[in-house]
Amino acid sequence: MRVTVFVALFAFGSVALVGCAANPDVSGLESELSTVDGVNDAIAGVTHSGAPWNTQLVVTLYLEDPSDAGVVEAVRGAAPVFVADDATSRHDVSLYFIGGQRSDYESDFDAESYELTVTPDICAALGVPDSGPYSLRLSPAQMREIADGE
Repeated sequence: MRVTVFVALFAFGSVALVGCAANPDVSGLESELSTVDGVNDAIAGVTHSGAPWNTQLVVTLYLEDPSDAGVVEAVRGAAPVFVADDATSRHDVSLYFIGGQRSDYESDFDAESYELTVTPDICAALGVPDSGPYSLRLSPAQMREIADGE
């Protein structure tokens, strides 16, 4: 019995690790997002919140205009980039925003303390539910709607 349980746990663990190994490549996404009007730089990463098969993107955009209008325009400009990227377009995205350029800060960790607040007005302008003041969380369907101008 113990051997059977051990083998089952080992097999499950192996499958879980394989799920982690299949992270989408976000380097091209970072480069493309950095060319969006109003975006000075972008950092993209992958997380597996809750389980290895729950893949989400975490993206920080450094913005020229840190106002609500600047955030909205950056998201509208970035949405087609997310939708066109085959490796990442099927995953939820958590967007964070920081004013200025990445080089304005000593480190990415330092920059986090300057994250912009995602206001209800930003969410309303984009036609998405308010997901809280720290990030804008978007599903692939919501990203497609923004990209399509809906």
